[in-house]
Amino acid sequence: MITQLLKRAPALVLLLGGIVLLQTHAIDYWSRFDAATGWLWSLVIEGAAIWLWAARSWLKNSIAVFATLLALSAPLYQLAAPVMAEQRSNEQAASTLPDRQQAITAQIASLESSLATYNQNSQTRGGWAARIDTAQHQLASARADLAALHTEQATAQPADWQAWLQIATQGMALIIIQCLVVLTTRTVFAPLAATSQGTQTAAPAAEAGNGAGSVRASHPKLHPVKPSAVSTGLNPAAA
Repeated sequence: MITQLLKRAPALVLLLGGIVLLQTHAIDYWSRFDAATGWLWSLVIEGAAIWLWAARSWLKNSIAVFATLLALSAPLYQLAAPVMAEQRSNEQAASTLPDRQQAITAQIASLESSLATYNQNSQTRGGWAARIDTAQHQLASARADLAALHTEQATAQPADWQAWLQIATQGMALIIIQCLVVLTTRTVFAPLAATSQGTQTAAPAAEAGNGAGSVRASHPKLHPVKPSAVSTGLNPAAA
């Protein structure tokens, strides 16, 4: 029995590792909807799936399929959501880029006009130095923003297929890990092979019986010896 348990140790290690990887994402998902007991939701669903797969019953195994899909949906969502959010953000930024460039260009033109007016007024009257400094700082900031927009425009945005490829890769990895959890569950909780001591002790007896039979087969003329009168102590006449 100990040997059988030791053979299942690698499967147990893989089972625990797969559970930890899946629960790392699943607990975060369920905690978004129930901050207090979200971790319990995640663990109960995973534990139910493992218990149902460990059972040797077609009904429980059928229910285990749905429990496994439910347990797998949480980490799949947690990994796909950031990728989709980034993709939507990039699309939105690309669609609003011309409007932002136009707004900053108009702001720069207005600041340049105001700064020219301040400089002209400062030649005849004092007290314009503070306004001139403020306008210069605002103008420098607006020009830096416009340069950043030009850089953003020149930078190529990731294609849609790249985002979907990333989601597909992560999804396949999670599916493989979930299949590993199911298979190792079946291995770890499989019934142990029965070891009967009666079978072991019956073997020498069977060998002895086979030996005696071979002796009788090799001497077919041997007969059972009848007890004699001397050995029994009985009178032949009385017999």
